[in-house]
Amino acid sequence: MDDNNNRWLNPKTIGAIIGLVLGLVVLIFGVGKAVILVLFVLAGWYVGKVWSGEIDLAELYERFKSDRNIGRRK
Repeated sequence: MDDNNNRWLNPKTIGAIIGLVLGLVVLIFGVGKAVILVLFVLAGWYVGKVWSGEIDLAELYERFKSDRNIGRRK
């Protein structure tokens, strides 16, 4: 039974569903509003990853800070 469910959740099927949804959003709302919607969805996805602990903001900040100091002279 599980093998039958996993057959539908392959990357091609997921990509086709996402493409269908994005196409419908563009048709219904227009390109500008669709881009804004996608940006909000990505922001929500990022917040969800931070909330679940998959992204550590303190580590990300430290890495960003150290990358900026590499090219500077003291």
